[in-house]
Amino acid sequence: MRTAMFTLVRLGPSLAYATAAVFLISMLLLEYSPSSPSAWWLYMAILPIMREPIYLLFAVPGVGIWIATAILILASLFGIQLALQPQRHLRSGFIHAHVALLAIGLTMGRAAVAQAGLSSFSLPRLLRGDWSFLPLSSPLGTLLFIVVLSACICCHRRILERIYRSGAE
Repeated sequence: MRTAMFTLVRLGPSLAYATAAVFLISMLLLEYSPSSPSAWWLYMAILPIMREPIYLLFAVPGVGIWIATAILILASLFGIQLALQPQRHLRSGFIHAHVALLAIGLTMGRAAVAQAGLSSFSLPRLLRGDWSFLPLSSPLGTLLFIVVLSACICCHRRILERIYRSGAE
């Protein structure tokens, strides 16, 4: 039971990458059927969570919507393999989980600085001394953040266990 629970937690980053891929698919659905209410609902449900990471991915030269979708689907599939064989791919799982956490955290950080005007010249809330928890964009965003953070904690735990075992021998 414990192993199954940790495997589900380690699947959190794959869920984040899959959510980003679904967001891109919703953009394609809107392009082909702009009057579809379900396409708009899907797009608007995921927009607050994945807007910043996707725009960052689009900023890479040569990355369009199809390449970004393929990258995110492959990252999600790779994460499934990492979750099923955690001891074999310890470093890769660490990087995979922390990139997903940075992407979700970037979204939350941008949501904390939602203001009009010259926002790039103003200090973010954290630098002004407001250390309250950043606003979470939606229940899905909260769930993704918690699950990906838990996956990162699992990665750190496995690394510390490996260090402890190698030091005890």
